[in-house]
Amino acid sequence: MGNPADILIIEDDRDLVDTMRIVLESKAYQVRAAYNGKEGYAEIEKKVPDVIILDVMMSTDTEGFDLAYKLQRNPEYKKIPILILTSFPKKMAEEGPEKFQHILGEDWPVTMFFEKPIDPEKLLSAIEDILGQKKDS
Repeated sequence: MGNPADILIIEDDRDLVDTMRIVLESKAYQVRAAYNGKEGYAEIEKKVPDVIILDVMMSTDTEGFDLAYKLQRNPEYKKIPILILTSFPKKMAEEGPEKFQHILGEDWPVTMFFEKPIDPEKLLSAIEDILGQKKDS
């Protein structure tokens, strides 16, 4: 059996990071965490993760998307599967789509979306699916 998959969580809610860490480590995944896009990018530069779990709204409403697009433009990082965590649809419904128009028409640079709050079983299933697809490619 190989090394455990390396999962990088980039999320500003430390309680949510701790919860996901417990769930993922219970399945023997190696988990690293960063609490904003800049820290996350630095972690990626140290070691490319097998999967990134990325929050959208951190210090800005689109920080996660901005990081995902930056990764997509870098040949070294563009194939990293990204699972986006967001309450973005709720925020967009509250504030109106005009505020987010600059990202609405874009191709989403992510593998999968998860709306908060997160179901731990669905998260594990998604990670297993993503890692299975990565192994097959």
